Amino acid sequence: MFEVLVVVVVLVLIYYNVQCQKHKAKYKAFYDLPTPLYIPLIGNTWKMLGTNILNAINDFFKDFGNSTVAYIPHRTYFTSRYEELKILLQHPNVLEKSLEYNHLKAIFGNSLLLAPVPIWKKHRKLISRSFKQSILDSFTPIFYEKSCTLIKILKEKKYDENDIYHLFEKFTLDTFCEATLGIESTILTDVKEHEFVTGITLIQKKAFERIGNIIKMNDFLFSLCHDGKIFYKQMKILCNYIEKIMHKKKILIEEHNEALLNTNTLPVLDLLLQNEEKENLTDNYIKEEMILFAGAATDTTAYTLAYTCCLLAMHPEAQEKVYQEVMSLVGREGEITNMTLNDLKYTEMAINEAQRLLPVVPIIARQATADIELPDKVIPANSGIIMNFMDLHRNKDIYPDPMRYDPDRFLPEEVAKRPQFSFLPFSGGPRNCIGLKYATMVLKSSLANIVRNFKISTIYTSIHDLKLESSIVMTTAHPLDCHFTFRTI
Repeated sequence: MFEVLVVVVVLVLIYYNVQCQKHKAKYKAFYDLPTPLYIPLIGNTWKMLGTNILNAINDFFKDFGNSTVAYIPHRTYFTSRYEELKILLQHPNVLEKSLEYNHLKAIFGNSLLLAPVPIWKKHRKLISRSFKQSILDSFTPIFYEKSCTLIKILKEKKYDENDIYHLFEKFTLDTFCEATLGIESTILTDVKEHEFVTGITLIQKKAFERIGNIIKMNDFLFSLCHDGKIFYKQMKILCNYIEKIMHKKKILIEEHNEALLNTNTLPVLDLLLQNEEKENLTDNYIKEEMILFAGAATDTTAYTLAYTCCLLAMHPEAQEKVYQEVMSLVGREGEITNMTLNDLKYTEMAINEAQRLLPVVPIIARQATADIELPDKVIPANSGIIMNFMDLHRNKDIYPDPMRYDPDRFLPEEVAKRPQFSFLPFSGGPRNCIGLKYATMVLKSSLANIVRNFKISTIYTSIHDLKLESSIVMTTAHPLDCHFTFRTI
């Protein structure tokens, strides 16, 4: 009996050893990757102390190349290799958002940004109906009208000339309210500061600062600290604002239900409210989705517009090409229509090049729900995956002289030379940004109207003059300097 027991134990140990060797061989390439100094319990989060998260992550890439492993505090794979991004962004087991996003749930809940994959698939399919090209085309007059109001404010200098971003934020939020929420809005022209404008940026900043902060990562401790109190106060203001809009919309839907049901051009809020019972949508979910869209439509578009203006100011020759294109198509007074937007080729190239150099969403994080096979390694299941689009966009092997602003990189023949998934300003794959066409149309319409009316200048002489940091989107640590001189001829 004893001999049999010994044999069984030996066989079990042999089997265990074989499995360990197989496991070690399978993941060897992954665990052999260079990694920052690991400290028990906190992993590599110490690298994020006293610095901005964007800078910390970029330091990982600077020190260890375009693929590495770190523990922040859980195991996370970092990559900016386009051939890996192509696989990861399209992989069915890399659709879940990373644990790092949990701190944003207090803002966005189960909206498209954070929802588990089954919920995300269902809701994305519904919401995508509001982003058909025919519906977006119907918004173009709103985009143009709001940009004309923006031009008037710039001409009369009724804004803080030391911080152009804040004006652009009001412009993009005002545009969002009329186009996407379907309500009349005067946010852009209101003299009094709108509570929604300040609130949407502030809560995103406070929530993002929790990542990598050991104390603020705890919900209870965060609620007790100064930042937590500011956060929850602003959240209440935002929720009340959205609730009032939803209440007004519900009344309109009840009064004009038949007319609304017969239209195929519903803005997203109308669409969600109309399908509330059919799709089992709660008021709380709709509110979360509206806060997400407000933040996405406001911050990302405003910063992209501001960055593009700054870069054109630094490069007068590119600014002149945008001006000549707009003037040749619509002149000084012509309305910017859907046809115009389609023909603004160089203007779009100028925006794309700004997004390459200064992507407003420079980094995203996903979770591997199964082992992920890459050409030279296997990422273990349950690993976090951080994809660095900024590092990708500044890869000299893809973009020679990468820190130089050159819209001609986006000439069709130049784009054709580059590999797929080497330009990702709106991410890629099935879980990309649903509003990419909307944002592009707003940007082209507003930039064209600005450049045909103003010469843009700035104190900056190089992109290196911008001190960048990351909230949910990439911002600057200082107000953006951009000046607009009205063209007299």
